[in-house]
Amino acid sequence: MITLIILFVLVALALAFALALGLGPLAIIPAVLAVGVAIWIIAALARGQTPGRAARRADGPELLGPGGPDDPDRGP
Repeated sequence: MITLIILFVLVALALAFALALGLGPLAIIPAVLAVGVAIWIIAALARGQTPGRAARRADGPELLGPGGPDDPDRGP
């Protein structure tokens, strides 16, 4: 949903730049970004990789060892 909002904003910016006098070439930047985001989303969906699935597949934390700065049982 957020990606759709971002894409909508980028397209709106591209149209605004394209319609403004003398700023037509600047419309290329948001258009290229919008195309890149669209390709990224399509590639992710084609692989069947949703953001939730990617988060669930992430590895657990790698602790530094007993007594390290990330040890919850470390004494004061």
